[in-house]
Formats: sequence, C-alpha cells, structure tokens
Amino acid sequence: MPSFGLVQEILEKWRRGARGPLPQLTPLKLLEAVLVIDEEGPVGRRLLALALGINDGVARGLLERLADEGLVSVGEAGVKLSKNGKTRLSHLLSDLSVKKIERLELNEIVPEYVAVAIHLADAYKQGITGIAQRDEAVRAGAEGAITFGIKQGRLVSPPDGKDVAELSPGDDLLLRQTFSPSENDMIVIGLAKDRYRALAGGLAAIFSLSQK
Repeated sequence: MPSFGLVQEILEKWRRGARGPLPQLTPLKLLEAVLVIDEEGPVGRRLLALALGINDGVARGLLERLADEGLVSVGEAGVKLSKNGKTRLSHLLSDLSVKKIERLELNEIVPEYVAVAIHLADAYKQGITGIAQRDEAVRAGAEGAITFGIKQGRLVSPPDGKDVAELSPGDDLLLRQTFSPSENDMIVIGLAKDRYRALAGGLAAIFSLSQK
C-alpha cells in the first residue's frame, strides 16, 4: 500500500529547523512542488505559487528550504532539480508505489478535462471503491478522480469490476500502451480544467490510499 512517510519526514525536519514551519505546506503540496519543478524547471516562485495555489511568501520559503537541502540548483531563470533532488524524488515516488505519471488525452472517458494519470504498482486491494479517491481529489481543487485496477489481465473500474475496454476501448488501449500495467496495479487519474489541479487531484487520490 502506498505510503507518504518520506514526504512527512522532510516536513518534520523543516519544522524543527531554524527557518521554522511553512503553515500552508502539506505533504501533498511538497510532492506536487517537486514534481512541477522536475517537469518544468527552471521555475520561479511565482509560477510555483500559481501551480500550487499558495502565496508568494510560502513559495519563496519552500524554494529556500529545497535549496538548503541541496534538492534544487538555483539560477537566474529560477530553480531546477539537482541530481540529489532527482534521486530524492525517485525515492518519494517509490515510497508511494508510483511507477509513472503522464498527462493524457482521454477522449472517451473524460473529453472535457485535463487528465493526469498515475500508475501504482501492486496497489489494487479489496475494498477500494474509488469514492474516497474522488473526494480527496475534489478537496485538492480538482474536478474529481477516476480509479482503475488490473484484475485477471483486464483494466476494470471498482467497485463493480466493469471492463474499461467495453466502455471506452480507445482509452483502455491508450492506458495499457502508456503504462503496461501488471496484475493488481492501479491507474489513478486526476481530472481538472488545468494540468496543475489535475496533478494535485491525482496525488491527493493516491495519498488517500495510504490512509486505508
């Protein structure tokens, strides 16, 4: 089952540090920030504030702490992940069972939304309905989230196990080709009007799995 213990450890270290805590910063926001920097870097504090929905002061404090940790390198154009930062991000994603994150156009399932799909290894367990994941995505500012799992080689939708290939054959093929999921893997998809909120929704959805 996914765990965000490593993300919490970083925040706890910062809370005890000389700079003090960042009130608006949660484990979800921290991971989202590192992913945005990795994908779009170099980035400045204003873009980061916009992407995360936080104020400039918190974004500046976050970047300062990431630099103190050696997780980002700072240049005139902004910050980007350092080699150490990329290694730490890999560990954070592994802790959450994340194998891959992709922005996709799901024209059959959700043509009206930006979709960010997250592939989780061996995370599909009995009792997962997708409802908690959808609710957490909405709380994070997304429009919702969709949860799929691999059962008996089929991509299915919980809790009733409907075959995605029967409902949306094109998107089923796209998801399979993109992620090549194995038995009991999950694909959690954050949905929103923009890519930042879709990413936040997808991350919030997988964080909810660690609380089961």
